[in-house]
Amino acid sequence: MLPSQTSFLDALSTLTAHPNPEDDPTLDPTDYDQNKANELPSLSKLLAHTPMLKAWSAGMCKMFAPFVLLIVLVHCAMGFARFKMYPDKRTRTRHLQTALVVLLSQIIAHDDMYKAEYNVAALVPLNCLILIVELAIFLSSSSSPSPSKLKLLPFISLTLKLSVFTIFLFPAPPPSISISDALYRIESYGPGRPCQNGDTLPGLYHSNTTFGSATAQHWSSSGKTDYDTRRTPWAFSGDSRTLFPFVLAANSFGDVKFDRRWVPTSDGEFVAVDCHFPEDRDPSNQDVYIILHGLNGGSSEDFIRDFVTAEHKSVSCVMIGRGMMSTPVTAGKMFNGARTSDISNVAKQMRIAMDNSGFNGKLVGVGYSMGGIVLSNYAASSGKDCALDAAVAIGGGIDMRFNVWYGRSLWLWQPFLARTLLDQFYYRYLPHFKDTLTSEQKKATEEAVSVTDVDTHMVAPYNGYPEVNDYYVAMSAASDFESVENPGAIGDVSIPLAIVNALDDPIVCEKCVGDPRLISQTGAGKIFLLLTKRGGHVGYPLGLGVRSGKWSWMSDVVEAFVKAIKAGEKADEGVEVEEGVEKTASEVNRKSGEEL
Repeated sequence: MLPSQTSFLDALSTLTAHPNPEDDPTLDPTDYDQNKANELPSLSKLLAHTPMLKAWSAGMCKMFAPFVLLIVLVHCAMGFARFKMYPDKRTRTRHLQTALVVLLSQIIAHDDMYKAEYNVAALVPLNCLILIVELAIFLSSSSSPSPSKLKLLPFISLTLKLSVFTIFLFPAPPPSISISDALYRIESYGPGRPCQNGDTLPGLYHSNTTFGSATAQHWSSSGKTDYDTRRTPWAFSGDSRTLFPFVLAANSFGDVKFDRRWVPTSDGEFVAVDCHFPEDRDPSNQDVYIILHGLNGGSSEDFIRDFVTAEHKSVSCVMIGRGMMSTPVTAGKMFNGARTSDISNVAKQMRIAMDNSGFNGKLVGVGYSMGGIVLSNYAASSGKDCALDAAVAIGGGIDMRFNVWYGRSLWLWQPFLARTLLDQFYYRYLPHFKDTLTSEQKKATEEAVSVTDVDTHMVAPYNGYPEVNDYYVAMSAASDFESVENPGAIGDVSIPLAIVNALDDPIVCEKCVGDPRLISQTGAGKIFLLLTKRGGHVGYPLGLGVRSGKWSWMSDVVEAFVKAIKAGEKADEGVEVEEGVEKTASEVNRKSGEEL
């Protein structure tokens, strides 16, 4: 290890091990993958009133949970007709597989996400083709004991049930409402008016200040707008763009070495920080990155390993959320998505470490999913006291109240996320909850079928919030936004902040980023919203094979943004950077005058 790296770690913290390891097992980050693979989280309640799938291995669940849910729903949809019309087990299995294909086809034909992805006119012949294929499949079975005419009954039953199911799962978007009237009024949405995607246009939203315009101009297209030209063409939806990278690019990284340090918090806990240094290179002149992982993640997540091993060769430190990766929780202060004190403490400690070890680059925060929510909230709530120089939030949101009614997330993805969240926190740290939650709250938590249920019955009351909406308000950077003139907390952002979201994200509703035209005009003109048409949730697969491109588009976005803000800062100081050549503002004006 180079001297600068050693001095950085020494300055970051003298704690190389948790001070109270006997309270809970403390794992080295290199040991976590094997322990994680050996876990068997209970997923017996993936869906309400569906007594199936009592246990699945952690590794398999993470990759195939959406398909597992689809299979469960197909089981329910086939129902009476399947068992009555096809008593033979082999025939039932074959028709179950066929039903899965039919279900996917029906979703494609009914779902607004696919209507936006493809030409609406193409849905008519597509529906006809689906009906013909379904009819041919069910009539072609020769092993069924039922008369030929009765073979149509399963087809009719399945089609009707799937039609009802798709309407229920992916309801139509709410009536059009003006931004000034209702965009930021959460009461405008409810069970009858679900939050849906489709209203926001993709693009880069920024202020017209000198800094904002210059940063946008120097933000390279490889890390900004060219995802559609490089994307995986056969990943045809936000669901597949979310899932396929985790399936096809999983475990595509070799050994990634992390050095763990422990940073004390203001409430008596210790937060683990896993630091990665580029090999055989002095990083003191490079930028330093603090990475905030997702809801159930850590430094073992593949997209984080993609970032820390990227070509920018900078120091990357992953802040491990409380209780994640089997880290101890000794003072009884569990996970809280609205808590920004941990990132504040770590950022300040890293700032001290950089100063003491001679690092002169920028300190940049990078947050994925829940980490992006926390990072945005920290940038807004800390204002001018923010210890970071810049921040990039990917796949998060700045007003999470809208996600309460996002049907696609609630019914397709959150059941799995809820069960893994309970396995990570509730069951593992049950003694911390038994004195805080009532018996009714504990029972409701154990029966939770969505992340919203977990937040309502466990996270919010445990952390002292009267209602779950109060919790979502506290974790959201723009929950109190009213107008550009009265922006609330988001207007206090003092550092360059990039909010990167895909409009086909199946987990976080696009309305969670607010109105980008208005938000980008706040925060002293330093807020940028990069909204892509495609990408999924922390997915963005590239190339035909996915595995070769991995998650490099997201890593490129971060690096490109940091380079762009450096050019923007010079432009703000009266220096224009063009093709690597710096020119003073007077030289540019003089040249323009000569051309005129």
